[in-house]
Amino acid sequence: MGDKAQQAVIDGASRLYIIIGDPVAQVKSPGVYNPKFADAGMNTVFVPAHVPSAQFDEVMRGIMRLGNLDGLMVTVPHKSRIMPLVDRILPMGAKVGAINAIRREADGTWTGDMFDGTGLIRGLAKRDTSMKGRKVMLVGAGGGGSAVAIAVADAGAAAVSVFDADSAKAEALAARISQHYPACLARHGAVVFEGHDTLINATPIGMAPGDGPPVPLDGLRPDMLVIDIIMKPEVTPLMAHARALGCAVIGGKAMLEGQAEQVVEFYKIGSAP
Repeated sequence: MGDKAQQAVIDGASRLYIIIGDPVAQVKSPGVYNPKFADAGMNTVFVPAHVPSAQFDEVMRGIMRLGNLDGLMVTVPHKSRIMPLVDRILPMGAKVGAINAIRREADGTWTGDMFDGTGLIRGLAKRDTSMKGRKVMLVGAGGGGSAVAIAVADAGAAAVSVFDADSAKAEALAARISQHYPACLARHGAVVFEGHDTLINATPIGMAPGDGPPVPLDGLRPDMLVIDIIMKPEVTPLMAHARALGCAVIGGKAMLEGQAEQVVEFYKIGSAP
């Protein structure tokens, strides 16, 4: 599939999809979606764009006026900030308070939704792993963490505990879980492994060279499931430690794969107009 994508011709009629972030060098989305465009016979290309946070509003208003732009993907730290620029937010994005995929409708308006968390749930299902009944310790309450928390609760988790260096963010996310999923016990505070069977890292800690685990791992047990949503590196310091301990470990590839399927459906890639 990759060879076919490399042979695709980009010309003046090509349609654009752009992934924005700050930074953006770590994203793998172009390698995922360009082959799908090629397989569907579409004259479309998916490219990264580094949108500095300090110039976000100015740059995005320009990008979204491009006449041949059909869609956007959004990565850190813009998933919440872009919401006011979108005309319509679908239910999961509204619950999360952040979006990561946006499509231009036939009337020129923009529709956005969030697939980080639901993509992870789909990716886990392909690995015969379910969140139903699980007691989750979640690290990170930003856009990605919020998406994961809501999706995990939606998938039937019994409890979700949220830790973030910004305690106000963690408190707000726990309250949002309780609001939308009252059957899921939600709390916020320090990282505690006792009483939990799953640890999920939804922070960027582990992405940069020299990073260690996102939190101290004293008390992590071999019987726990450890999930790290970071895409690159493929094996993070958290994952390496958990594997050495004997934990079941799942990396960011699971979320990427599940999300790709959902985003293809959202963008209607290869479907009739």
